Amino acid sequence: LKEYNLDAVRLRVWVNPDVSNANGWCDIDDLVTKAEKAKANNLDIMICIHYSDWWADPGQQTKPADWSNYSVSQLETAVANHTSDILNALQAKEITPKWIQIGNETNDGMLWTTGKASAGGFGNYAKFLNAGANAAKTFNNNIKTILHIAGGNNNSLVRWNVDGLINNGFQSNNFDIIGLSSY
Repeated sequence: LKEYNLDAVRLRVWVNPDVSNANGWCDIDDLVTKAEKAKANNLDIMICIHYSDWWADPGQQTKPADWSNYSVSQLETAVANHTSDILNALQAKEITPKWIQIGNETNDGMLWTTGKASAGGFGNYAKFLNAGANAAKTFNNNIKTILHIAGGNNNSLVRWNVDGLINNGFQSNNFDIIGLSSY
């Protein structure tokens, strides 16, 4: 990437990818290994946290297997702890990401069904985003936090998502960027 004059890398992390037979890819240790390579090449780092054992995207926001029976407050704590665990693992290697994405393509919430926005879970979705962003900002207030929505070309989706979050307790002051993907 450095040879092509790129100056940043986006690295994803899952909660327990071995549950999904990912063979260790995208767990915290794998993330740290990749982040070390990025740091050695003077690349800025963006961390994309999926809060799932596998891909989280507009069609699936499956809770990690270990979190499947958690209450809302336990899920908030798990999101915060997982975020902190990632940041602590990076800090042990003297790496601080420039950006951290709280969830991936959260068009209809995260940690389904508890945080599925269209199924009455907007309040829980907001709580989970707040928990991740608060953990990141408590760790290092200079890290830029990102709300990520796919379908950036769909104004009504983006407005529905962001307005719904704001109307349900989303702490927008803890988020620096709205990231939109367009496919």
